[in-house]
Amino acid sequence: MINLTVCAIAVVLGGFDYFFIMFLSFGFLMSIGFKELYRRNDYLFYSNNGISKIWLLIMSYLMTFGTTILMGLIVFLIKKIF
Repeated sequence: MINLTVCAIAVVLGGFDYFFIMFLSFGFLMSIGFKELYRRNDYLFYSNNGISKIWLLIMSYLMTFGTTILMGLIVFLIKKIF
């Protein structure tokens, strides 16, 4: 939710093209920072399954990156076709 809020501000101020850049960089870091500061004591499912926090962060970023690239390609193709 934090990530999308930061990205919405980028869309309003700079246009839709900035959404992807903000989503991958600053928005993702803001989400991680919010979780670390305000929800540090929440129950973490991954710790009971033997997954390290670093591995979880890396995989989260890779999934975010892949999803954003896919969304970017779809938007690019739609703009190109229409």
